[in-house]
Amino acid sequence: MLKQYIESWVIRDIGLTEFDHWAPVMRFGTRLAIRISIIACTMVAGMLILLWWLNILRNPLLHDLTIGCGITVIVAYSLTMLSSMYMGYAVIHLARTRREFQHQSRTDMLSGLLNRRAFIEDISQVEHGHLLILDIDRFKQINDRFGHLAGDDVIVAVAQTLREHIKGAHLIARVGGEEFAVLFCGLDHGEMMQSAEKLRRAVAGRTIDSMQQAITVTVSGGIADLTPTRDFSAVYAAADRALYLAKSSGRNRLNHERDLARGLQQEQSVYSTLLDRGDAAFSAA
Repeated sequence: MLKQYIESWVIRDIGLTEFDHWAPVMRFGTRLAIRISIIACTMVAGMLILLWWLNILRNPLLHDLTIGCGITVIVAYSLTMLSSMYMGYAVIHLARTRREFQHQSRTDMLSGLLNRRAFIEDISQVEHGHLLILDIDRFKQINDRFGHLAGDDVIVAVAQTLREHIKGAHLIARVGGEEFAVLFCGLDHGEMMQSAEKLRRAVAGRTIDSMQQAITVTVSGGIADLTPTRDFSAVYAAADRALYLAKSSGRNRLNHERDLARGLQQEQSVYSTLLDRGDAAFSAA
């Protein structure tokens, strides 16, 4: 019982302290040094009283208590602070290393955006939003014509354009080779479509200097709505189908998943018209 009480009194806030810089380390070291000094002084005082009771001390008890406790407080406080500083330096280094590792594990190294894994982790915490999947048009032709270094420059430039035009709580990620994802949060359908269209025009209007060449690219996009009843796979699949529609419709455009239903209705209408014309021609013959 006494052991648990002493341990909790000495280190009761060590688990609550974030040792990521020197200020909390010094605060923790100071509190710990004071507590250790009190414990050490109490122990020395008890030993001196016992020696006095056994008639071993040659000096008055108050004299020895003053000297003994004074030296004990100085030594205990100094050693505890020194140990805390050494420990703090090690923990700060570990905390910074861990933070850097976490950042690298969540970041796409080329674009500097979130990677696919981090994007999926973050989007799983969101219930409402709009997912935009962007794909650089004819990216393979850029690599074939200008080289892969130029392709990397194009990816970096598109990522920079995304960062420049998307602020606030929205999420941006590179989820594939030339594929990017944006999660719009807190916007209604109209605001989201305006932001996405503005982003598409910004990419198309940017000139990328790479390998002594001026390169311009366009992007196509597919959009799907994120709701509490749809998981990421379903939303991503819907956005990907809308992206395919944008690609097949001429590229450099955006399509919402709602356009898929309209496109299917149009195809069915055209098919029905052709059947009607065929039946009419057959009847006339």
